[in-house]
Amino acid sequence: MAGSGAAKCGFILLDVLALALVAIPAILFRIPGLKLPIFQRGFYCDDQTLSYPYKSSTVPVAALYGVGVGFPIILIMLTEVVIFAYRRRQDTEYLPSGSFNRCCCDVVIPPLLYQVLKYIAQFFFGLLIVMTSFDIGKNVVGRLRPHFLSVCQPNFGALNCTNGPMHMYIEEYECMGESEHRIEAAHRSFPSGHAAISVYCMLFLTLYIQCRWKWGDTAFLRPLVQFIALMLAFYTCLSRISDYKHHWSDVFAGAVLGGGVAVLVYYSVSQQKQDSGSVRPLSVPEQQRHVESSQFRNGVYGNEPSFDS
Repeated sequence: MAGSGAAKCGFILLDVLALALVAIPAILFRIPGLKLPIFQRGFYCDDQTLSYPYKSSTVPVAALYGVGVGFPIILIMLTEVVIFAYRRRQDTEYLPSGSFNRCCCDVVIPPLLYQVLKYIAQFFFGLLIVMTSFDIGKNVVGRLRPHFLSVCQPNFGALNCTNGPMHMYIEEYECMGESEHRIEAAHRSFPSGHAAISVYCMLFLTLYIQCRWKWGDTAFLRPLVQFIALMLAFYTCLSRISDYKHHWSDVFAGAVLGGGVAVLVYYSVSQQKQDSGSVRPLSVPEQQRHVESSQFRNGVYGNEPSFDS
């Protein structure tokens, strides 16, 4: 057992390191006053795609993170509580077979807490990957937002926009706008962070519900909740176009990024096939032979390590 505990402690440290590696870049991009280099893309003076007015966001950042992060976490917690209570009542295993809900120093984690923390950790791992990915993309590409000219207010008097009949591509320019923050943000359009985060969060939740909501008495509750989640993401994506915050291709790229990470993280990390295959009622002989171990599995200590093939 000591060897198993030591191995578990090592794996926990590796997971913490993996989380830190994806969290550090996301944090660096959000440190006030730290200006990471952004590619300075030029423009054509008569570019109509950059001449839209500046508008406030229909879905502000606070709402994006509040709903996008809060909604999945609340549903995950409620779902696991219901599943835990139901399986206790039916005398079935709550944790997948082979789960080892202990941490360093062989400290036992209650099964319900272990399962909730596992899903939430996976959720945040993918979220940090998404945030790091689109932040790097924004700075490397440096695409200008549709409201760039309204925010930047270039000094056109000092620019030579044409050379005879030819339109000149302006690379050296001075922004006269008052808001330095908006000017900097106007250089970070591709991909859309709102689209990436909303699609990731809601698609992860949709996949989680698909695998964990197994109640057969209702046919429409699961697809209804999934539809609501996906529509929240869809509305957020559309609002970024109608608010002139992003070009449609920025939103599309952000949605692909968020959706791809959600599928990758959920199916490669969560291993739901093992979860669904481990949920089975104990037969009468098994109940007689494993009364004590069943108590450990279903709420006292949790699953002990299994070495069965």
